[in-house]
Amino acid sequence: MEKFKVSIVGTGPGDVSLLTVQAVDCLRDAGVVLYDCLPATNVLKEVRPGTEIIFVEKFPENGEEAKDIVQLIEYYYHQGLKVVRLRAGDGMMFNGADVDARRLTELGIPFRIVPGITAACAASNIFAIPTTEIHKSNALVHLIALEMDERHIRHIAGLFRYGTTVALYMAYDNLERIFTLFREEGVRGEMPVVIASMVSLIDEDCAVTTMDRVFETMEKREMVSPFVLFIGHHVTAYLKPGNKMEHLTAQKRHSARRVDTV
Repeated sequence: MEKFKVSIVGTGPGDVSLLTVQAVDCLRDAGVVLYDCLPATNVLKEVRPGTEIIFVEKFPENGEEAKDIVQLIEYYYHQGLKVVRLRAGDGMMFNGADVDARRLTELGIPFRIVPGITAACAASNIFAIPTTEIHKSNALVHLIALEMDERHIRHIAGLFRYGTTVALYMAYDNLERIFTLFREEGVRGEMPVVIASMVSLIDEDCAVTTMDRVFETMEKREMVSPFVLFIGHHVTAYLKPGNKMEHLTAQKRHSARRVDTV
């Protein structure tokens, strides 16, 4: 029986048009598609009719036992199917493709990893957010900020002295603590921050603010997660989002005109 390399495919931030050509080819050629990441649902339209699509619940309810997606990959690989395993964003940046690679290597199953666009990379380009500045800043740090110890946060604060930009993922629940420690390390409240939310999706939004006004800005614009926050001396956004705030404003103006003409 002929067997095929497993394809671990990065879905990008969510918009199907941001898939790589190689990712689309994998989806259209797949015999079975396995996924456990919600952004993947937007790209499933590229899967050909008749292909088996399996969602693997990471945290099943009602006391059900979680399925091991790598075991499913192993099973379908040995059935001779072309297996595609989807990973959100870029699989090798925070998204667990390293775990897949390690386990598949241990199982002796050949694989390839198809890159995906990270949320920060997508946001930076969609909204024209400069993350570096020639001759002033040549570093960008991508950081998962869901759980960070105090020393790490304080060390990160020191990077701003060199013009470094920090892109924070999964930071909202820890953000107030992070900012408090940043201030203790001498980072001023006027430090520029760009908030990008729902990147590449229909309700995407972007706002330029400061560290002191981040929460006020999020509330005022009714921004929702997931967020990527860009923090640094050189960050701004040169392109405005076609966001829900603009749509709502347009609707209000239209309604006002209708009232005036009655």
